[in-house]
Amino acid sequence: MYVAGLSVGEAAQRLGVNPARVRVLLKEGGLTGQRIGSQWVVDADSVRRRLDVVAAARGRSLSRRAAWGAAALLDGQATPWLASSERSRLRARLGRHATEGVDVYRWWMRQRATSVRYRIARADIAELIADRAVVGSGISAATPYDLGLSFAEEAEIYVGGSEAARLVEEYFLVESERGNLVLHVEDSGEDWHRRTTRVVDGVPVVPRLVVAVDLLDSPDTRTSSAGAHLLRQLLDAMTNGRDARG
Repeated sequence: MYVAGLSVGEAAQRLGVNPARVRVLLKEGGLTGQRIGSQWVVDADSVRRRLDVVAAARGRSLSRRAAWGAAALLDGQATPWLASSERSRLRARLGRHATEGVDVYRWWMRQRATSVRYRIARADIAELIADRAVVGSGISAATPYDLGLSFAEEAEIYVGGSEAARLVEEYFLVESERGNLVLHVEDSGEDWHRRTTRVVDGVPVVPRLVVAVDLLDSPDTRTSSAGAHLLRQLLDAMTNGRDARG
C-alpha cells in the first residue's frame, strides 16, 4: 500500500488549494515532483513538509503530556495529570481552530511519540497485535473504530520504550522505509499510550485523535482521507457539545 507519489488533484486536496496552485508550486520549487508523460507526479513527502510549514504558523506543537491529554479529552476520558486550568486551555485551543484544516492538529500532535517503520512477516501480524505490550492505532485501530479500512498485511502500534527492543527481536523486525509496520515508541517513561488506552470490541487502542493523526501521516490517500474524516467528526462533536466518546 506504500504510495510515494500523488496526482496533482490529490496534492491539491491535501493542501486545500486548487490544482492550478499545485502546478505553480511545482514550477516554483515549493513542491517537488516529476513529469510522467503529460502528467505531474507530486512527491508525497514534499506535500507533507509544506503542510508542516503552514501548520507551524498556528503555534507550537503540544508537549507529549499535553498531546495525550488532548486525545483523552476528545474521547471523554479523565485527565488527572492535567490541572483544571490546563484542561480549559487545551479545550480552547482545540476548539479555536476546529473549522480549519486538519493538518493544524497533525502538527500539534507531532511530539506524541517517536516512530520507526519496519518490515514484519504477514503471518506474525496477528500475534504482534495480541502482544500484551501493544496498543493498536492507525490501520490497526480501523476495525474497532469502524473506519471502513482493512489491510491485513499492515499494522500500526504503540509500545513503551522498555518493550520496543523486545518486539524487534522476537518478531524479527527489519527497519525499512517501505515497511508494513509503523512502530510508535512512547519512551517518556510515563506510558501515556497505556494511561489513555481504550478497549473497543476487545481490542486495546489509543484514543481517536491519535488514531486520526496517525492515519493522516499515511502516504496512502484513502488512509489519510479516513484520518481526516475521523478528526473532523471529533472536532464537530466538540464544537457542537455532543458526547465525544465513540
